[in-house]
Amino acid sequence: MVARSVLSCLLFSVVGLAGPAIGVVTASGHFNVEGSQVWGNATLFDGTTIETSSASSELALRNGVKVQLAAGSRARIWQNRLILEKGTAQLAAPVSFEARVSDQARLIRAPFKGSVAMQAAQGQTVHAGCMVYKDGRFLVQDQSTQEVIEVSGTDLAANVGNRVEVRGRTSSARPGVPPATSVMNVASVALVSQGGCLSVAATLEAKTEVPASAAAPVVATANPPAPGPSPAPAAHTGMSIGAKIGIIAAIGGGGAGAAIALAGHKSSTSQ
Repeated sequence: MVARSVLSCLLFSVVGLAGPAIGVVTASGHFNVEGSQVWGNATLFDGTTIETSSASSELALRNGVKVQLAAGSRARIWQNRLILEKGTAQLAAPVSFEARVSDQARLIRAPFKGSVAMQAAQGQTVHAGCMVYKDGRFLVQDQSTQEVIEVSGTDLAANVGNRVEVRGRTSSARPGVPPATSVMNVASVALVSQGGCLSVAATLEAKTEVPASAAAPVVATANPPAPGPSPAPAAHTGMSIGAKIGIIAAIGGGGAGAAIALAGHKSSTSQ
C-alpha cells in the first residue's frame, strides 16, 4: 500500500506541473482521482476531481480548508472554491471560500479554525509535524494537512525523529525525494515533543535518525583565515631504492652478514 501511495504522489506531481500543489487527500481505502484509482493518499492541484466509493476521504488544503467527503460522493476542488457534484460533504472553510452544490448533493458547514501553516509572521510559512530522514534529505509531514515537505537548513539532524515546528519560506526548487510536494528553506526549528514519529517514518519509508555514515554538511566560514607560508617539505627518511636492491641482492646471494647489517639500520627508515 505504501508503494501505491508513493506512486500516486509521483503520478499527480506530473499532472500538477502546470501549477503548485494545493493540498492532499487521504482515505483509509481506495478512491478515484481524475478517474484513476488511488490507495491511501494523493496530492491535490487546482481543479482536481475526487470520487469516493465505499470509503470516505479527507481533503486538507494548505490554506487550512478541510473537506470531509462521504462514501459515494464526488467533488471538484480548487484552493478557493469547491463544487460538490454528488453525495455528502462537510466543509470547514472561511466565508470567502466559494462552495457550489448540485441538486444531488448535500453540504454541511463546519466551524473554520484555520491552520498553523497560515499563522505565520513576517511572510513565513509554518509547518508542525514529524521530521524524518530519507535518501539524504530531511522531510517534515505536516500533522494538519498530511503534506510532506522537504526542508533544508541548519540544526536539522538533531531534530530527526521528533515532532517539531519549522518556520521558513517556500522554495521554487523541486523536491528531490518522493512523496515530498514542496521544498522549504528553514529559518528556525522548535522542538514540540521528543519521539513519536515511528509510524510516520514507516509510512514514508524514512528513518528517525541520521545514519552515522551520512556525510556531515560543509559549513562555509564568513572570514576564512589568511593563507600562511607554505610548510617546508618534510625530510625524506625513507629507504632509497638502491638500498632496497642491495638488501634483496644480499639475501638472494646468501650474504647473510650484509643483510643483517642493513637490517640494523631499518629503524631509521619509513617502512
